[in-house]
Amino acid sequence: MSAPTITVMLLDGRSATRLDQVMSLIAQDASGQFGILPGHAGLVTVLEPGLFRYRTSQGPGWQHGASAGGLLLCERGASSTQVRMVSRRFLLGEEPESLQHQLDDLLASERTLRMSTRDSVAQLDQALYQRMQQLAQTGQATS
Repeated sequence: MSAPTITVMLLDGRSATRLDQVMSLIAQDASGQFGILPGHAGLVTVLEPGLFRYRTSQGPGWQHGASAGGLLLCERGASSTQVRMVSRRFLLGEEPESLQHQLDDLLASERTLRMSTRDSVAQLDQALYQRMQQLAQTGQATS
């Protein structure tokens, strides 16, 4: 009989990735790092943006991932443990330093896009307000 394992689902806006035969998972929330082993009690927590790592039964070493923050749900079933991690984006790779740089770049570009979008919306609001004032003045002049 094989040792119990965890099935981890990584869900983001682009894909769903299934990690099978996970022996342990280490992630981070606002309280710090925590670990999940097979048979872990049910858990829901908000993930901090950053790295996580996991070991599978196929290899002796840690594998790494990065998330832009999100939600982790751990459910213990009768015969298995399921972990779902939901984020805007996940990255998987061999080198934690490289993943951290990729995540930093991703978060910076998202921040720039949000600021640009916010500026565009503010400009559109201002233009709409000015146009409404012009229409109101035109309506008063014809009355």
